[in-house]
Amino acid sequence: MFNAAACNVCHNEGGHGQGPTSDGPVPPSRVIALGPRSSGDGAEPRGDPVYGRVFNPVALGAVMAEGVVTVRYRELGGTYYPGGTHWRVRDPEYHFENLHHGPLAPTTVIKPRLAPPLFGLGLLEAVANSDIVADPVDRRVGNGTTGEPAWHVRAGVRLIGRFGWQGNSLSVRDQTTKALAFEMGVTSAERPADDCTQSQIGCVHTGDTPEASEESVTAVVAFVQSLAVPAASRRAADDDLGPRLFAAIGCDECHRPKLPTELSDSAGVRTSRTISPHTDLRLHDLGTNMSDRDMSGRAGPTKWRTAPLWGIGNRISTERFQTFPHDGRARSVEEAVLWHLGEATRAQRRFSELPRGRRAVLLRWLETL
Repeated sequence: MFNAAACNVCHNEGGHGQGPTSDGPVPPSRVIALGPRSSGDGAEPRGDPVYGRVFNPVALGAVMAEGVVTVRYRELGGTYYPGGTHWRVRDPEYHFENLHHGPLAPTTVIKPRLAPPLFGLGLLEAVANSDIVADPVDRRVGNGTTGEPAWHVRAGVRLIGRFGWQGNSLSVRDQTTKALAFEMGVTSAERPADDCTQSQIGCVHTGDTPEASEESVTAVVAFVQSLAVPAASRRAADDDLGPRLFAAIGCDECHRPKLPTELSDSAGVRTSRTISPHTDLRLHDLGTNMSDRDMSGRAGPTKWRTAPLWGIGNRISTERFQTFPHDGRARSVEEAVLWHLGEATRAQRRFSELPRGRRAVLLRWLETL
């Protein structure tokens, strides 16, 4: 069972998954992950007891696919901006149909995830843990916190997750082997089992283990690590007001403009380099409005890793229909900002209070990232 048979289906040219832009079936690039409300101890979370960690809508041979997921949007709106300007956002509702193994557990959290961009991951992997753990006073946000690293416990050791929408993956290799196993049904040395559960009797792995050789996995990981961030089609002016507005309303407190890295070449020579990903690689509580929900409708975890903004200008210039953030509910960067609450409430309010012309300047500047 799987979601797609090729990485390129969801990460075309190393880019970002999209859609859907309207009601209907969920496309492969919006993976429906499944999980508990909380692992509680930092260990790797389990998925639904019957359907596993990822809902797989495709299967080979006589094996039955798990079912079909559709999304329906509910329009929300109000008078929000100065001068009475009307705003609208949309709230997604997910529906599971033709379930072949009965209902999902009531406590299973439904986690729709757009395939994240793969470019720049090698650089983010080169950021030292100490620069993620650091908690400088001058970066305090909203309720007086600076978020927290995405801590995980593996073999009794605390590690930081820096990849995935909620910092669930420790490294590019960890993220890659998870996607191979849970979204493509391909096992590896790190992930010798796919996403089949004991309840899915027809899904029995009968081939060689691992299915992906060490050489293949290493090659894919090296390829992903080398993908460069695409250039924006628009360049920022030297006296651009955009970055000053970005800082003034507080966006840069989480979307940190600069991060230091330590890179090694093939000869082992280390060099320092400063990158501009606009992220702090930390988790921040954005409130329940944007949180996942379980099958009973209760809100799940509300903390999200700050999404890097680099490459967003390329997306805006090349995509006919834009979808943000983690689940594609927002149809523009502006809508994505309006969904930010929790620790980001102050920044969101300051954004909404900007005069229309200043908001337009800020949004145009984001097209240069």
